[in-house]
Amino acid sequence: MLGSSQLLSSVQSLSELSGNFYFYEPRREIVRSAPLCSPIEWRQPSPNEAESLGLGELSSYSLELCRELGSSVTKLSPEEAVTLLCERKLWQQCSLLWLPSYCMGGDYCGSTHHVANARYLLSRFSSPELRECGGGYGSQCIIVDPRYLSEELLELLQSLENYPVLCEDELSSYELELQEETWQHTVRREWENALESALLELSDNEELAENAIESLSEDALFSLFSHCAELSNTYWEAESGTTVYIDVDRIAQSLSSELLLELLPLEISRSLLPL
Repeated sequence: MLGSSQLLSSVQSLSELSGNFYFYEPRREIVRSAPLCSPIEWRQPSPNEAESLGLGELSSYSLELCRELGSSVTKLSPEEAVTLLCERKLWQQCSLLWLPSYCMGGDYCGSTHHVANARYLLSRFSSPELRECGGGYGSQCIIVDPRYLSEELLELLQSLENYPVLCEDELSSYELELQEETWQHTVRREWENALESALLELSDNEELAENAIESLSEDALFSLFSHCAELSNTYWEAESGTTVYIDVDRIAQSLSSELLLELLPLEISRSLLPL
């Protein structure tokens, strides 16, 4: 753990970056089940013990400092807060942690590169210096403990002020994961429906259209999807930190009669060719 002067320097360095400081005071928890009418044992976990945190556990003020010094401590600067925590020796009851803005994403916030940044840092650093933090609606982020901040981690966080991506390979890998997940959950079925509609319009035979789709392998279905996406210049887009989207209707517009006829039995496709 850093000395008090180094700790203050770390807090000042983090204060210059895009992010916010929060207090973390773990709630009391039951340590054993008790028989009916027996006293229940509680303990106050040390904030240094948690491997991961929840966003709901972070607060802009400290109850411990309020009890010690009164409500005026809710307006402390990070530097003043860390000084008081050291003077009052309250680190076992309360932590001051920093949440970077460029490493947070969820179903309704952030972008894929924010989540990729968090994943990359978690692969290189561990608790107590860096911990995972989660919240509602798929929110994912990291939290930094300035008491253990290394020069290496600080330099990486500072680099985000100039360029928002820490590792292009990690970003590409994460985006491919999201695309595969979205393909399996929604896009695959949307593409099958679009193909079936186009085949039905071409052949005017619902059973024939259904059978043609069912006969396609997973690889063939995805290969056709990728080919048509390229023809229509349609690409995957990040909607938030954990969701991606692609315009299937636009892709379907690139389905030519030639491509559709290749999906049908030869004798059928020949009968549908224009004279």
